[in-house]
This record gives sequence, structure tokens and C-alpha cells, in this order.
Amino acid sequence: MRRRWFRPSTVSRSVRSRSLSTGRALAVTVAMLVGVGAAAPAFAGTDAGHPSASSSPSDHGFLRFRLPYLDGIAPAPDFPNLARAAARPAPLLLFLPATGAVPDDYRAFLATAAAVGYSVIGLDYPNLGRSVTRTCLGDAKCYTMLQRNRFTGADPSRFSHVTAANSITNRFRATVHYLEQHDPSGRWGRYLQHGHIDWSRIVVAGHSQGGGESAFIAHYNRVQGVLMFSSPVESYDNVTASWIDGKGATPVSRMFGFDVLGDIYQDRIAGSWRKLGLGTDHDPVAVPTGGHALLSSLPVGSPIQTHGRSVDDRTPRGANGVPVFAPTWRWMLDQVRQP
Repeated sequence: MRRRWFRPSTVSRSVRSRSLSTGRALAVTVAMLVGVGAAAPAFAGTDAGHPSASSSPSDHGFLRFRLPYLDGIAPAPDFPNLARAAARPAPLLLFLPATGAVPDDYRAFLATAAAVGYSVIGLDYPNLGRSVTRTCLGDAKCYTMLQRNRFTGADPSRFSHVTAANSITNRFRATVHYLEQHDPSGRWGRYLQHGHIDWSRIVVAGHSQGGGESAFIAHYNRVQGVLMFSSPVESYDNVTASWIDGKGATPVSRMFGFDVLGDIYQDRIAGSWRKLGLGTDHDPVAVPTGGHALLSSLPVGSPIQTHGRSVDDRTPRGANGVPVFAPTWRWMLDQVRQP
């Protein structure tokens, strides 16, 4: 089930193209857009409702399930999660969708991560209503309050009032407990230590709002890696989210971002990348860290379509049906797969 995609009303639709002046960095990006392999997998599965949780295996080994009540409260929102355990010890990829999107909207990327060797969880979480960037605009503290609230349930405010029960942290723990019962061979409990999330074994990833939330999580917790797609969108003119100030818990060497030229939010994403130490406004690809901010020049649609097509299932595909950005996804996943 697809939620309605948000349509930004506060950002100009005229997006300035950037010069990719560094030939080496451009060659890296272009190289990752060729050599597309086998056809992308399809998914199946049916939903079931509350009060009891349910799951159904897809034809590619993914479990598609809704959570039971969270601390006696029905999850809100309540869309299916996706999960698949790796056959051998592996890091976990925890993926957070964009505003109004659901894990089912990213099946191709999640399947790519599983094929690379990750255990995978696509997590449904409170991401409805106005996007973070439309809510906060030039209010630096708003980003921090809103994202912390969605992460743990702390600091409820007029910007966001998610309860602790419905927070990302609690939903993740509930997901692990659910999977321990319904997929015991997956050894899902290895991502918790004494009931606490073991972030050192987790790569957090996300798209748009989900990518910004992933970067927020990585700033306060030393994760194995963080992958940001068309995100974070957390700068506005000369203002950047206040949480980005100061050194984060996860080193820049474990952070990677990907976007496509023409993204309606490109200026604001580039500003966030620069603040994180990934790149600059003028050349977000050529960075001292060796290509941690990747920018494709492939035309993929209108500015708002481009914002989604870096990673969701509407991404462009080759003649064989494989997403053209799949080699880029695999390259990014490979960079942080080892501790």
C-alpha cells in the first residue's frame, strides 16, 4: 500500500545544475551506473490486521509483517515491515522510508542489500504529515527536537509528539522480539545487548526524511555505517539543523550520501552534506574523504520525481528490468559492510 507522496510547496522548482568539475569523481559515479546484472526480484505477500501480529514470507525470503501492540498501544502508523536474515553472521541494514512512504516502496534496494550479505529490516515509523524540512525550514532547533522525538519519544513539542511506545527505538526493539519468535533461525537477538540496541552492528540507511533521521541516529550513536539517499534535507539558506553542530559519534569515513542532479531539494542536501563534512556546495562529489557524497547526472524525471528515484522502486530501470542505480547501491553497501 503506497502512501501519498508529499509535494513540497516551500522550495523553488528551479534547481540549479552543479558543475562536476573533477573528472576522477565523475568517472567513479558513471562507472557505478553500468554493468547492470540480473533482473530485480519481485515480492509477494498479504497483509493481516490487528490485534494479532501476522507475517507472510515472500518468494524471495522476506517476511512482511505488522507489529503487535506496542506497550499496550496500537502502532500508528501501522503499515507492514519487511525483514530478511542473512545466512551467516552479518551486519543489519535498518532502512527508514521517506515522508509518507513505506518499506514496500523500497523492495529493490532492500533486496540488493540482502543479496550483498546484510540482514535487512525495512521499518515503518511515524513519518506522516508534513515533512521535516517543510516543518522546520530555518528553525535549527526544530530539526533536533522533531528528530529526537521520533527516535525515542523524548521532547514532544508542537513540531512532533510521538510517544515512546511508537518511537523508532521501541519499534525496532519490538521488531527484533517479533522476529526472534517468528524467525528464530535468523538470530535477530544479536542486534540487541541486554535489551539495548547494539548500534555497532547496524548500518542505518534511509531516503529523504528517513535519511535525515538515519544521520541523526548516527550522530548520537556510533553505528557501523550510515547511507543517505536524497538526504539529509536539513539546511535552509545559511541555517542547518542544530544537531549537526559538533563532532558526531560516527566518523565521516563511515558515512555516504547519494543524490541525482535536478533533485528539487539539491541545494539543501548539498548544504547538509557540507556541514557533515561530506562535500561542498560547489562540488559535492569531489570530497577529501574519497567520494563519500555521490551525485549522478542521469536524467530521471521532474525535480520532485528525481528526489524519490535515487532509491525507491520508481527508480529508472534498464532494458532487463534492473534498477540502473543498483551498482551504486551495492558500492555504497560494500563500503560499510565490514566493521
